[in-house]
Amino acid sequence: MTLNETAGAKKDVLARAAADAVERVPGVAFLRPGLADLVRASYASRDRRKSGVRVRPGAVPGSWRIEVQFVARRTHRTLDVTRAVREAVLGVAEAGDSGRITVTVTVTGLV
Repeated sequence: MTLNETAGAKKDVLARAAADAVERVPGVAFLRPGLADLVRASYASRDRRKSGVRVRPGAVPGSWRIEVQFVARRTHRTLDVTRAVREAVLGVAEAGDSGRITVTVTVTGLV
């Protein structure tokens, strides 16, 4: 396996783990796919569970930037849900010994 294949596999594992962690947080209605995710979702090979989570290599080798977009439930305090999402993603990412992780969380709507 080449270095790029290894990085790509780690990226996919991080994205799936982050998506799973976010979906378990009380107050999260659903992950919010971006426009690119919606276009790509028409292909059978696209993993829709990763929609709303973007994983990119960080500026420092071995580091990662994880961006999460989700829709929150009105019945929960949005700030608390946002903090819980960030902590959940950091928890699964750090458990996988993925190096330095930066997590950005965006609430795109309320239902």
